[in-house]
Amino acid sequence: MRAGRGAPVIAVLGCYGAVGGSVVRRLREAGAGPLRLGGRDLDRVRALIGTGSGGPAGAEAATGGAVTGAAVTDVGGMEARAGADEAVAVDLRDAAALAAFCEGCHVVVNCAGPSSRILDTVARAALTAGAHYVDVAGDAAVRDRLVAAGLPAGSTVRRGSTGQGSAGHGSAGHGSDGQGFDGQGFAGHGSAGQSRAGRVVVLAAGMMPGLSALLPRHLAGQGFDRVDRLTAHVGGVDRFTPAAALDYVASLSDGYATPLAVWRGHQVIPRASRPRRGVELPHFPGRVNAYPYLSAEAERLARSLGFAEVEWSSVFDGELTLAALARLHDLDADTAAGELVRTSRLEAFGRTPYFQMVFRMEGEAAGRPVTRTLVARAADSYELSAAVAVLAAGAVLRGLVRPGLHDAADVLDAGAVFQALLDDPAVTRLEVVDGVAPDVEVEEGVL
Repeated sequence: MRAGRGAPVIAVLGCYGAVGGSVVRRLREAGAGPLRLGGRDLDRVRALIGTGSGGPAGAEAATGGAVTGAAVTDVGGMEARAGADEAVAVDLRDAAALAAFCEGCHVVVNCAGPSSRILDTVARAALTAGAHYVDVAGDAAVRDRLVAAGLPAGSTVRRGSTGQGSAGHGSAGHGSDGQGFDGQGFAGHGSAGQSRAGRVVVLAAGMMPGLSALLPRHLAGQGFDRVDRLTAHVGGVDRFTPAAALDYVASLSDGYATPLAVWRGHQVIPRASRPRRGVELPHFPGRVNAYPYLSAEAERLARSLGFAEVEWSSVFDGELTLAALARLHDLDADTAAGELVRTSRLEAFGRTPYFQMVFRMEGEAAGRPVTRTLVARAADSYELSAAVAVLAAGAVLRGLVRPGLHDAADVLDAGAVFQALLDDPAVTRLEVVDGVAPDVEVEEGVL
């Protein structure tokens, strides 16, 4: 099941999902390939590459597939030849099928979900096959499992004088910090073990976690000598997919986030905030509902940038989804996720979907107080996740990330990500403004 020699094979698992479909489209637009596309439903995978069960037979992979046309394009300084795209039926519960899917790939991009149940399953298969790995989710639980299995935490990407990432000590997989793995079936000795040495794993390469740390990092570099306070409002009218809903439910109880907490006095303060209904927030249309929480990513961001205060809220433009959240603690995970999917679809019915991230940062420059706000808006959150995943995969392909385990926000250049999003047709608004719109939070009620 190996592709032809030449261009690196990029595998996308969960290729026809909300994020995966966008990742595939973006990789093709960049001229990257050949692509190996995987999912449980082979007909849906084939349809994604334009072959369908009744279409041209193409060239079949070991577990089923087809070929698309070929083109040669320059991708981020690398020549990538797109051709011989493969459609592969793969079920994550089938270890042999997953191993075959990863075999021969240069990088595996995991868009399958829910991450809270998949955990490190795909990462292990990719590393065992000798591939690099990019996960649009895969936060703390995946990281802990991979570290326990012997995957070393990597250092961050080296920066060039322009602020862009630069390669440092050679290409990924051959850097001076390359290490093998031990235990849990990862490594061994001799050639098989060597094929897994120096692999790169990039987790949290999506919208949140991922872009939710990259954009504040970019904002902190916009003329601040010191940053003191961050206020974040993230959300809008956005539908939950079943996998996203399961991950959201899991995040409320697995340590990913602390509901109603804030960061104050350089520490976590539990239950220091409360949900708000019917408030007007700067840059959001009309009245919305806000649910405050502090994620592990936001806490890491506060520590690394030195914030004294962080207040972070999910924003729901409508009543149904926030009301559903109040009932989740009485439901099992699958029922709760189903409720979120149902209510978010009802919320979006007949409305124009949007997803928005608003970061207001306060600090000091030249001895004077400074306030700046970054606003990012897209049709949905899944396009933003896909954009970050493709940028992370590109950085790995270009040898910009040193071997080991990383979060995307630690190895992608925040300024370069911002610039890339400025040119992204899925992003309808992206700007940094001085000051902030009048703070007119008018509370009509508290949940």
